[in-house]
Order: sequence, then structure tokens, then C-alpha cells
Amino acid sequence: MTPQQDDLFLGLDIGGTKCAAVVGRNDGQILHRTQWPSLSHRGAQAMIEDLCAQAHKLIHDHPGIVAAGASIGGPLDAERGIIQSPPNLPGWDNIPLKQIISDRLGLPARIEHDAAACCLAEFLWGAGRGAARLVYLTCGTGFGAGLVFDGKIYRGAGGKSLEIGHARFRDDGPEAFGKRGSVEAFCAGASLGKIAAWKFPHRWPAPPTSEDLSSLWRTGDRDAAEVIQINARAVGEVIANLADLLRPDAVLLGSLALHLGPSWLEIVRHQFRLEALPDTVCRIDPAGLGTRLQDCSALVVAVSAVDERE
Repeated sequence: MTPQQDDLFLGLDIGGTKCAAVVGRNDGQILHRTQWPSLSHRGAQAMIEDLCAQAHKLIHDHPGIVAAGASIGGPLDAERGIIQSPPNLPGWDNIPLKQIISDRLGLPARIEHDAAACCLAEFLWGAGRGAARLVYLTCGTGFGAGLVFDGKIYRGAGGKSLEIGHARFRDDGPEAFGKRGSVEAFCAGASLGKIAAWKFPHRWPAPPTSEDLSSLWRTGDRDAAEVIQINARAVGEVIANLADLLRPDAVLLGSLALHLGPSWLEIVRHQFRLEALPDTVCRIDPAGLGTRLQDCSALVVAVSAVDERE
């Protein structure tokens, strides 16, 4: 069914650090937002109770809500709405989240991989408008890839999410996504500290925070600069491989592009130009929705759930 002008949608953004719930319209307008810490060590059941409690409050206050959607990290089966052990969400093992949300809230629901949801939101409302082939890379707590081709999310066989973070990038390196030297270990924003502890173990026997490293980098610290460069060059290499394979019109970047800014992005673009085929041309830009992206990504999943209304 086609969304109506007065329809409202409930979006849930589920992350390892924080969760949020939003109410909005099908044009990307956010009317209300609430956020709370995930406390993910408690496991899936406790987090789901928090999500449903916040959702019920919003449904009570906004009677025009017609569908719900959740954006969450993978691996997951988006078609069936089953969460399959994301590395940043302990205890989320084969959780039928779509069915749980639909049953608990009494609304049609849809679940989507966070990177894919961000990509669709950028395609509809952000910097990806007009791109027939769009790639989005999260560059945040994890390193996820979302693809939107001809206006539709691309998923793997059986509705499986695309998990580029798990791919092997180097024979050695920090560990993330259960694999030493993985793409996520080098490219995620949360991996900056892991890179520092791996590269400079005497200075950082335990991983420093990404915020501390970025602050040191801005003051001219050489070790911090090398860590940032390792990360940015890795992101550029990954984009080059994706661009040669998929030939997208644009690649949009999440958290690190926003937090580290143009200096980081230029290293990424430079490495891309060194690695990609000469005839591979695509623009590489920060996500256009900026700080609104996570909220809009949850909202867009809910908007897509109207197709399931009876």
C-alpha cells in the first residue's frame, strides 16, 4: 500500500552503544525522538523490553502511527527479520525481531541491516539522490556496507545482509568481527584504538578511545597521525575494490567522515585514486543527512513496512 500523507511511522535504531526511537513522516521529517543507552551486556531480552516500552509510549502519544521498522547491525536475515549474532550485540542469536515487534506493538514491521537502511535513507532524502547505483559504508562502531541499486536495497541470497566487515583485509592486524586483520578491524571508527594498540603497543598497551586519538591527531601527534592514516588508507582501498567491482555512481561514508572531517576524507580519496582502475569514476562524499542519518535510517525502514499492511 502507498503511504498516506497523514501517516506516521515509528523507527527504532538499535546499536551496541545507544538506541533511539523516532516518529516521522514518509518524507524524512522527524517529529519526535527519544534516546537511551543500550547497555548491551544485558542481552537481547532486556534490550527488547526497553525498545517496546519506549515504542508503546510513542504509539500512545502519536495515534497516527501505521507501521514500525528497526535498523540494526548484522549479520541478519532481513526478509524474515531474524537477527543472527551481530558482534556488537551479545546474545542476539537468531532473534525473530520482526515478529516480536509486530506482535508486541500490533503494527506491521520490517527489519533492515543498518548500513542498507542508511543507504536507502541517503538515496531518498540525502546525498544519494539521483544515484542509480549507490554504496554506503558506516565507518562507525562496525564497518557495514549498504547497496541501493535502481532505488532498491540489494541483499544476498535468502535475504542475508552484506557483511564486508568480516572479509580478510591483511594477514596481520587488530581483531574485529571475530577475525584478525579483517576489514572492520582496519576501517571501523571503533577500531582506531585497536589499530593504535596493535601498531604502538608500548605507548598504548590498551586501546585508547577514538576520541582521544582524534584529539591527539589534531594537535600534530605523529603516532596518532599514523593510526588515522592506516585507517583512512584502508577505507580508500576497500572503496577502490568495491568501485572496480560494482561501478557505483557514488560512495557515501558515515561516522568517521563526519567526525574526522575533510583531512581524513582526502586521505581516503587519495588512496582510492591510487588503487582503483583509471576508468573507475565515482564520487566519494560524507553522508548528506549528517547527524540525522541514524534517525532517518530507522524511519525509512518503517516507511517500507507499509507494503505489509493487510
